[in-house]
Amino acid sequence: MTQSPPDESPLWIAPWSIDEGQDRARALFSDAFEGEPDAIVSAPGRLTIVGDHTDYSEGLTLATITAHRTFVAVRRREDQALRAVTAQGDQVRGPGPRWEGALDALEPSDEGWPSRVAGVVWALEERGYPVTGLDLAIDSCLPPTSGLGSSAALTCAVARAADAAWGLALDTEAGAVELAEACWAAENVYVGFPCGRLDTHTVMRCADDEAVLLDFAEKPPVLTRYPLYFPDYGLRLLLIDTGARTEGWRESYGRRSRDAALAAATLGVRSLRALADSPDALARVRAIADPTVHRRARHIVTEDQRVRETVAELGGLGPAHDRFTEIGALMLTSHRSLRSDFGASTPELDLAVEASVEAGALGARLAGAGFGGCAVALVRAAQIDAVTARVDAVFDTYAIPRPRYLLV
Repeated sequence: MTQSPPDESPLWIAPWSIDEGQDRARALFSDAFEGEPDAIVSAPGRLTIVGDHTDYSEGLTLATITAHRTFVAVRRREDQALRAVTAQGDQVRGPGPRWEGALDALEPSDEGWPSRVAGVVWALEERGYPVTGLDLAIDSCLPPTSGLGSSAALTCAVARAADAAWGLALDTEAGAVELAEACWAAENVYVGFPCGRLDTHTVMRCADDEAVLLDFAEKPPVLTRYPLYFPDYGLRLLLIDTGARTEGWRESYGRRSRDAALAAATLGVRSLRALADSPDALARVRAIADPTVHRRARHIVTEDQRVRETVAELGGLGPAHDRFTEIGALMLTSHRSLRSDFGASTPELDLAVEASVEAGALGARLAGAGFGGCAVALVRAAQIDAVTARVDAVFDTYAIPRPRYLLV
C-alpha cells in the first residue's frame, strides 16, 4: 500500500507473529512467577462476516478469525492456587494486572478478566476433568471492547493452556468442541453474561484462511468449513476500530436476548430459527404486537436468510466480481438491519460504514454484537488507502477521534 505522510497516515494495529507473542508471554511469566512456563498457547479473535445476534436464537452465522491473538504462558501447580497476570490490566475491566484465587473458593461472579480465567477452570472441573492450580501470564495484541471476541480469545487461550498443563489431550476436533463448550459455560454460567455460542466455537474451531458456517440449531453447533479466498481475488476485510463503546452495552445485549426469547414465545415456537425456516416467517413476525419485539425478531429472521445467501455466493460458480459484489451488498443490508431493527449500532459505526462504501468498499457492517467497537468493510486491496483516508476525513469532520485499523 502507498504510504501517506506521517501526520495523515492511518493508525494501524499490527498483529504479532506467533514467535513475538510467545516471547512476550514468556517474559511476562518470568517477571511474575520466575522460572519457565510449561507451555505457551494462543487463541485468535472472532470476526463475523454476516450473522450477528442469531446464535442465541438457534440461527446461522458465517464467521472467521483474526491474525491478532491472545497468548497465555502457563505452568501447572501441585496445590490449589490460581495465579494470573495480564499485560492489559490497565485496559480491561478488573482488579488490575494481577489476580490470585483458589480452586476450592471458585464461585460464579463477574469481576472482569479474572472471572473469565477462573470460569474456565471451574467449567472444566464441572465437566469432570482433574484440575490443579495454575500460574498464567496473559498478553494480547487483540484490542479489547472492539467487537472481535476478545473475551472469547481470553477464555479459549486459557482453556488451551489448561489442556496443555494438565495433559487433557483435547487438541483434536472433538476436543476443540469440548473446550468451546467449557468456555461458553465460563462466560454464560460463571460470569453470567447471556451470550450465545458464536464466539467460542469460532475461536476454538476455525482455522486460518477459512470461514465457518455455524448452525446453532444443534448443541454444540454444526460447523461447515469454506475457504476464505478473498485475498486470492485482491480483496481484504478491513476492520475499523472506532474505539467507542456505548455505556451500558452489556445490559443492552441482555435485553436483545430476552426480546428474542419473548418473540419466540409469543409466536409459539422454540426459537426464531424454527420460524426462519418456515415460508411465512415474515408474515408471522408482522403479527407481533409489540413494535420493539417485532423489530428484533425481523432482524434475526432476515439475518438467517442473509447468511444463507452469503454462503451461496461464497461457494458459488458465477463470476467472482458478481459474487463478491453481492456479498458486499448483503453485509450492508445486515448493518442496516442491525442499526434500524436491532438498535445495535452507534453514530461512529454508522459513519465508518457509510464512509467505507462511499470510498469504494463493496460493503460494510458493524462487527460482532455492536454497541460500539469495530466495523468491517469488504475492500479491494488497491483501495485500502482510499477507504482509510475517507474514514479518517469523515471522523475529523465530526471531531471524532480517528479509528484504528486491522486487516483480515
